[in-house]
Amino acid sequence: MEVMKIIAHRGASGERPEHTMAAYELALERDADGFECDIRLTRDGELVCIHDRTVERVSDGTGAVSEMTLAQLRELNFGTPEEPAEVLTLRQLLEFFRDSRERGGAGDREIFIETKHPNRYGPRVESALNQELRYQGLDADPGVHLVSFSPQSLVRFKLINPKIHRILLRREYQRMLNPGLQALHVVDAHGLSVARGKVRPDIIGRYGDGTYVWTADKEEDVRWAARRDVTWLATNYPGRAKMWSDDEAQVQYAR
Repeated sequence: MEVMKIIAHRGASGERPEHTMAAYELALERDADGFECDIRLTRDGELVCIHDRTVERVSDGTGAVSEMTLAQLRELNFGTPEEPAEVLTLRQLLEFFRDSRERGGAGDREIFIETKHPNRYGPRVESALNQELRYQGLDADPGVHLVSFSPQSLVRFKLINPKIHRILLRREYQRMLNPGLQALHVVDAHGLSVARGKVRPDIIGRYGDGTYVWTADKEEDVRWAARRDVTWLATNYPGRAKMWSDDEAQVQYAR
């Protein structure tokens, strides 16, 4: 039984505002095995870590991310009134990611970058992502994963840089049985991702180079995934999820 890796979903977003440096710093403190983020392109071509198309839910501002410049986004508060936070760029997160690997010898820590489609910039997102990875010296790193619901995004990125591991996101387990696995091969993705709660227990397991399951915050869900050899588990609470996962691995080993 392989030990399941715990991935901090938008950082430790159950305890800190999502996609803020504070959320990722807490995830590191909680000893997460990796980080997850969503990226969008600003009007002036900068990649920022924001999930939604607009900023209303996650900041004190309004407007579409794609219509704003990085300078405009930096005027907004993505934290709390008590602990304000600037918008997090992908460059900042990748620098943090690289630094996190040097702390305590955690060289195998991983990062999962999700492209959000559709958007007005289309393939410019993948191009900008590869440029940023190259700038950081991560464009051939086995610990960097591109994840997306968009098969087109995975195909485009494969043509740009086939060295980065790609994972196809799927929501319904039915799509795994035929169209999902077909799509996995068509887009040459190396792993499959599925949502917890929509996965039939008898078909979960390793697909390609691994299975990525999101987002599990309850103890029974984390233990359920650990028993089924899920490779990576995304959670908003990496500290407690890691504790439950490690405990489940010990239980299974003792049997």
